[in-house]
Amino acid sequence: MNRQQSFLSLQSCLYVIATPIGNLEELTYRIVDTLKKVDVAFCEDTRVSLKLFQHLKIKTPLYSAYENKELEAAQHIITFLEKGQNVALLSDAGYPGISDPGQKIIQQVKEKHFPIIVLNGPCALIQSVVASGFPFQHFYFYGFLDAKSAKRKKELLKLENIEDVLIFYLSPHKAKETLEDLLSILGNRQICLCRELTKKFEEYIWGTIQEVLSIVETLKGEMVLVVEGKEKQSKPITSDLFLRIDEKIKQGCTKNQAIKEIAKQYDVSKNELYQLYHTGGKDHE
Repeated sequence: MNRQQSFLSLQSCLYVIATPIGNLEELTYRIVDTLKKVDVAFCEDTRVSLKLFQHLKIKTPLYSAYENKELEAAQHIITFLEKGQNVALLSDAGYPGISDPGQKIIQQVKEKHFPIIVLNGPCALIQSVVASGFPFQHFYFYGFLDAKSAKRKKELLKLENIEDVLIFYLSPHKAKETLEDLLSILGNRQICLCRELTKKFEEYIWGTIQEVLSIVETLKGEMVLVVEGKEKQSKPITSDLFLRIDEKIKQGCTKNQAIKEIAKQYDVSKNELYQLYHTGGKDHE
């Protein structure tokens, strides 16, 4: 067991920082202050983060932690932490580790028992699911689907029966073919396509998959797709099940065969249906 009390520790720590997804005013004072105070910062792309640092007049040294060198960056970060230095980790936009590099680094640092402190900020998936207006108790975030259609369809087949709202990140150059695959696997569901979030041309488009498909090639910018979950099937009324059982019996099935077949057809418990039929369905005999 490992227990972390983030703000009581005197150890050097890793600050995981959420950066703007489109509007620089999304930055909090706490994030800016932390970026100025840490000893070094590791980022997804130094060119992108350097522009942010220059805008904020931050002089903290920047190191690369792009996806293909995450494990190497993790060892570098741990070396700094072991020397008592504080480190920041940021991606180009949003949270490190959510469809961006960062997970492997956080994992490695955690295994060395250094404190990990997350500084909250913008998150495209949260903004999109809230703005969609779709009712949800839970939601299922998938991130990016595979770039190849065959693999993408296999992924979607695993998701087709989920009743919760689904959220995908979408590259604009793959938007049309991804929507086509969604239509073929999930059916013509209601969706909300969110693009250019927090920027001047922020836009939300509600409609069926087919409706959005008709205009998607005209759209630019990174996108988030919110898809309504599979419609819940209402449970059949018990009396209707009894009638179906009686029909099966008239066709030559035994009671047990009829109950077994109807239970399977309507996805109900065979044992429960058996008990119900023999206690409440006697007048059908």
